[in-house]
Amino acid sequence: MAVAIPAQGQLKRDALVQPVGGARSGEALLGVGVSRTENADFPLAGLGGDLTAFPDLHAAWAIGPRVVFELKGAARKRLSIERRDSVSSIDLDPSLADGASRDVGDFELAVSFAPIGGATGFSAGGHLGVKLPNSDEIRGIGLNTTDITIAALFSWGSARWRATGWLGVGILEVPIEPFEQNDAFAYAFEALWDAAPGWRLSVGACGRSSTRSVSPPGTGDLGELRATVEWRRGPVSVDGGFGHGTTEMSGDWNVRAGVAWTLAGNR
Repeated sequence: MAVAIPAQGQLKRDALVQPVGGARSGEALLGVGVSRTENADFPLAGLGGDLTAFPDLHAAWAIGPRVVFELKGAARKRLSIERRDSVSSIDLDPSLADGASRDVGDFELAVSFAPIGGATGFSAGGHLGVKLPNSDEIRGIGLNTTDITIAALFSWGSARWRATGWLGVGILEVPIEPFEQNDAFAYAFEALWDAAPGWRLSVGACGRSSTRSVSPPGTGDLGELRATVEWRRGPVSVDGGFGHGTTEMSGDWNVRAGVAWTLAGNR
């Protein structure tokens, strides 16, 4: 989400909800970052500890008027194992005995579109995201599953601020049960304010809530509250922020930072 200033790029690295109405057709963004989460929990593997993701990659492209395509995920993750459950739902790699696990993160492909409304005021559309099974579950960090998010997108804003979000359903593949899925209520909200020339502030929340009273391991509730500050000069932007997990699987506090390069689109 970004303010609608024609002279600036509107796509945002690490956005909870990528801007649609503010982005110009053909505009693209390439970003790289790093993040660290304290006390992350991985119930399928029975592991927990501090998780570092680097490089954390994000690419966004306004493929048409009011349509944005995204690819994001961590090329590498490292878990410093601080606790182990006595029973694990899967057989873990023996190399995890050294107290750390390293693996590629899961990547997500997403498209957001808002055919109703304009760059300011009210707009509406949809969001479709697919998480790809890039990770190896025996490493303990990922689930090696394919998850789908289908949601309705809404946005409201002016030239200096914008609030955007989507509400929908997450269709989650159960890691250890073939042909089994867990449906969840999925959501994301973010509000962004153009505080001063070159500076943007944003706050938001995202997550999911399972529709089952007892969720299969790896498909439980997730939630995060996040605040970010971004500084932009020309096509380059630098951002930093922190978040707080609101569920057991989400970890406790996390910090993130990154840099992005914007390629201008058609005016």
